[in-house]
Amino acid sequence: MRSFLLVIALAGIISCTKHSRALPPGIDRDLPSFNIQLLDTTVKFNTAKIPKGQPVVLFFFGPDCPYCQAFTREITQRMSELKNVRFYMATMADFKEIHFYDTLFKLDKYKNITIGKDVSGFFFTYYKAPGFPYLAIYDKKKEFKQIVIGGVGVDSLKKVINS
Repeated sequence: MRSFLLVIALAGIISCTKHSRALPPGIDRDLPSFNIQLLDTTVKFNTAKIPKGQPVVLFFFGPDCPYCQAFTREITQRMSELKNVRFYMATMADFKEIHFYDTLFKLDKYKNITIGKDVSGFFFTYYKAPGFPYLAIYDKKKEFKQIVIGGVGVDSLKKVINS
């Protein structure tokens, strides 16, 4: 009887511990360091400078992608729910297209959104991104949580961030 109770107690303890998610092949647990060339076309922001303390969403997008546009629109409309999330939006498009996208969604008014160009093609090589939208989500410790590919909404994003 004691061994049965011991097994039940151990099972309860094990089931209450947090299990880590398996990492996709080739992706490290920690947020990778790479450069995003900002809209002024001279400053390169390195992701190593992202401070800990808030969830991080790396958002690889295409300015002409309707799913990216819909998601960006929803982010800006629901920013009050996402004000504690840092968004780093990167694309390989021309700066003219990036500026248009930035202006279209008035992204410069959000302090938690950084937008720029992935000049080295980092997303394609590191994440093996098949297209966009492509989100790499990290927790407030800058540790990997999940990848989301394709159309997504704010509610789905919040579930991942809060899990």
